Amino acid sequence: MKKHSVQEILDRIHTDYEFQGNSSIDYLDNIRSISDANEHSIVWCHPKREDKQQLIEKTAGRLIICDHSINRTSRLLKEKGFILVDNPKLTLSRLMKTIYDGRSDPGIHTTTTVHPDACIAGSAFIGPNCFIGMCTVGEDVIIHGNCFLYDGTTVGNNVVIEAGVILGAEGFGFAQNEKDEWERVTHIGGLEIHDDVEIGAGTTIDRGTLDNTIIGKGTKVSKSVHISHNVKIGKDCLITGCSTIAGSTTVGDRVWISPNATVLNKLSIGNDVFISAGAVVSHDIPDGFQALGRKVLPRNKK
Repeated sequence: MKKHSVQEILDRIHTDYEFQGNSSIDYLDNIRSISDANEHSIVWCHPKREDKQQLIEKTAGRLIICDHSINRTSRLLKEKGFILVDNPKLTLSRLMKTIYDGRSDPGIHTTTTVHPDACIAGSAFIGPNCFIGMCTVGEDVIIHGNCFLYDGTTVGNNVVIEAGVILGAEGFGFAQNEKDEWERVTHIGGLEIHDDVEIGAGTTIDRGTLDNTIIGKGTKVSKSVHISHNVKIGKDCLITGCSTIAGSTTVGDRVWISPNATVLNKLSIGNDVFISAGAVVSHDIPDGFQALGRKVLPRNKK
């Protein structure tokens, strides 16, 4: 991060804010946690921390993103600058995007193999050692190295796929024959990854048997997640690390699935559902409920 003045930082904040305090800080050249800052740091403080006042008084950071509840004494206003917002974390995140642009230049790495009939937008980036089958890849997509996209996978716009992801593999589907042997069921469905989705490293998502597996707009999938064939996931869900969603389950919008949770097959999970860490979900969950272990209860409304 190069050196910035306070005003240069404020010019990068595109949300409602109020500035108070010292605007003549020499320069700012790093963003750090509030407890590990130096005099040239930008820091932030969570509004719900019980010790936030003490943290802000003790930090060496000079430019602080926080909410209005902080007691801004005359001493603090003389020493530090305060960017006062309703959502400090979101403001910091958006600020970092303007300073640390991690996007790679568009293009396909020379070690990647692409099917001749694949349709890849010119603004997409595809990293090393990938295989891209007969797929469609939208605008401003980032695919990191060592990913494998099977035929029939469609990736929307502004999607991020981290390293080692496998998309569109054949699902774990078998039929028992006359000899009680298992015969693989051919999967002719596809996989749809809608706009603004992010998929973490090491995650696998299977294609559908007949219809498509679907990951809805804005959903974020963490690392080492498995999503089975025929699953349909709605918009703006958070699916965290090492969770599993079994085949033909439908998940609504704004669902939070915590680490190591297992959602069994052919279930219907409603909108605004929370599933706790390690939960095993074996029954349908209505809108607005939560799964805690094996219990399904209404969510507390705040």
